[in-house]
Amino acid sequence: MTTALTAVAFLTAGHIDLSSFATRRLAAATGRSVRIGSLHVTPGRWITVELDDAHLGNVRNGSRPDMISVGHLHTQVRLTSLLWGPVETRDLVLTGFSGLFERTPDHTPNWRFGASEPRKAQAAAPDQTWFPGLRQATIRDSEVVYRTARGHSYQVGLNDVTFTSANDDAPLLMSVTGSYNTTPVAIMARMQSISLLRVAGTPYGTAIHATSGDLTLDLESTITDLLDFDGVAGKLTLRTPSSAPLMAFAGEPASDFAMALGLDGHFVHRGNLWSLDHTTGHLGGNQITDADVVFTEGAKGAPDQIGGNVNFAAIDLNGLTGGGPSTQRHADISLAVPAKPDPVIDVRLGAKQVSYNDRTFSDVSVVVTQGPGRIDVKSLSLAWLGARLHASGSLAAAENGTNLRAAVDMSGADIDRFRRQAGLAEIPISGQLSFHATAAADNIHTLDEAEQVADLTAAVGMDSGAISRRVIAMASTDVSLLVRNESGMAPVSCLLGVLTMRHGMGTVVPLRVNSAAGTVIGAALFDLNRKWFDLAFQSRAPGFFALDVPIRVSGSFSHPGFGLAGWSAKGRDLLKNARAVSTLPAGIADFAPGKACLRITL
Repeated sequence: MTTALTAVAFLTAGHIDLSSFATRRLAAATGRSVRIGSLHVTPGRWITVELDDAHLGNVRNGSRPDMISVGHLHTQVRLTSLLWGPVETRDLVLTGFSGLFERTPDHTPNWRFGASEPRKAQAAAPDQTWFPGLRQATIRDSEVVYRTARGHSYQVGLNDVTFTSANDDAPLLMSVTGSYNTTPVAIMARMQSISLLRVAGTPYGTAIHATSGDLTLDLESTITDLLDFDGVAGKLTLRTPSSAPLMAFAGEPASDFAMALGLDGHFVHRGNLWSLDHTTGHLGGNQITDADVVFTEGAKGAPDQIGGNVNFAAIDLNGLTGGGPSTQRHADISLAVPAKPDPVIDVRLGAKQVSYNDRTFSDVSVVVTQGPGRIDVKSLSLAWLGARLHASGSLAAAENGTNLRAAVDMSGADIDRFRRQAGLAEIPISGQLSFHATAAADNIHTLDEAEQVADLTAAVGMDSGAISRRVIAMASTDVSLLVRNESGMAPVSCLLGVLTMRHGMGTVVPLRVNSAAGTVIGAALFDLNRKWFDLAFQSRAPGFFALDVPIRVSGSFSHPGFGLAGWSAKGRDLLKNARAVSTLPAGIADFAPGKACLRITL
């Protein structure tokens, strides 16, 4: 009789709905609300499980009622694996799965069950001995969503996912057709055996190939925690001719950054730290020679952080900023500063050569930090036109734009090369200048705007060089030039010019040159916007025929006109200012090159 009843129970078990029993047990184990539409278990050597319409509730203050919902689950479980373990399944099909893994606004993670307790540091590798043997598993029409405490959601669509393995000692294969934030993604992965996966703390070998549009990514690595994708270390290769998939992942228009990108480096993920080091590649046509970048997830209430070093062989900023290739000669850079940046940044960028508009710089290095409402250029160094430049500065968010402050020191600047760069007519003086400047601009929006409106105080000096003897003779109105031709260069013992500028207009005073052929002092007004200037100067030369008549030169940079300074009030005022100055402004008082010229009197 007992045997008969047992047989009947065994044969009819698949018709009994176990959803009520499972609901109570699962609710007690998780402390969450649970609903199961139906659950049927059919016994046999392979036990068949059919589950429909299952729901596991979310934490209090979660963004939706259910943490997990399942449309339908079908699988078969080997009976003996339930007795001796580990569990072995086949023919697993999961459809309509939706999993939300989130941190609530108070940073409570919804994947922790039971009473809330302070999280302890994990001293040992996670226990993965429970991981089931997957002979054939399929997931269809499903999704996994991660939502941050700040409300940012990242959705992974799982249209068709398969896991296969011949046995627990054979490789585990995975195929994914899905999406990330609605952008299509396909993934193929070959992993080591499930038996090895179950060994706690053992590096688990994986080879992943992912594609999305024109993007391909390959990662050959070991992982110590596969389910959390943690303890990852391996070789990463990324290629995309357009960067459109990356922009789609970020939720930005592809047109905002249409640039080829290639990376080859060593990828690491441990805890809150993600890094890519010993990296080479390219950004557009710009070769990346070496890069080490670290991304650190922010602690509770704190922003994420990005730090590291990136070095290029050459960079064309015109192409990166949307100005087209450097032959188009125009680009601009936004100077907007976010009030609450996330992530914050502390990076060093370097390049052997940088092109911006019609300028080419070499040996460029810049250290940049970004915090709330502020960007600091801690240091900037580069070589330009044979000179070496060192600078620092800051951008601070303001009510109507951005406030800029900057300081620049330059040495070894060849006069003739800089003259040609500025579009000036030929200057018959040679030598290398030193330069110091401070700049300030308020409520600006772009770099070009800053160049136009900045307040600038600068000093240019030289302690040795040469000047055309004919120029000194002409400046001193030497009448002997009517019957002879003065030639050659005279040594210069000092040259000094001090510039002040506001919104592209300013003065140069004093402007002094002392040479073996004579001395010249002067003062000038200029307007960079109109490319116009007004210069008055006076000389003192040793020759008998030198009349030393004050001269005025004014007009456009390329076609100036000449006259006598004493014949106009403006010329006389310029000369008065030129003679009066004997000290440097406070901001540049320590500038030494050419300072001997301050002692000159005429």
